Amino acid sequence: MSTDDSTRTGTADRGAESRGDDGTARSLRVVHVESDEEFATLTDAYFRRSYPEIELVHADGVADALTAARSGVDCVVTDHRPPLTDAAEVATAVGRVDDGVPVVALSGALDDLDDVAGVDGTISKRHGLDALDALVRTVSRATATDGTEPSGSS
Repeated sequence: MSTDDSTRTGTADRGAESRGDDGTARSLRVVHVESDEEFATLTDAYFRRSYPEIELVHADGVADALTAARSGVDCVVTDHRPPLTDAAEVATAVGRVDDGVPVVALSGALDDLDDVAGVDGTISKRHGLDALDALVRTVSRATATDGTEPSGSS
């Protein structure tokens, strides 16, 4: 898991809040399993546009995603084929820790989207910036506790 600047929290007025079990607001925490650093940086920017206070945790694979899931996350976003694993394995492992955590898979190959066991949503990277907009909407729906979407999403 990255421990440098890739795990960070923004500080804007509006933003990523979900509700804890006690009803109090808390920041949205998303784990992103992605080996392509350029794509991860672009994805971060899209999340921050809609969720300025989001906490993004970058994971290098299943072990890092599990470490983050054990400490509490709202969603896991994973490349369909991160190094040495796949999205189905990430989803299965995260589900064993907390079966309430949604997992969204991103894929650069269109045929990968047909059958990804255990994930709550799939998005093709081939759709460029539209894919990132769709990712933000998918995570918003998957993590919403009050039925609202974040500022800036459409």
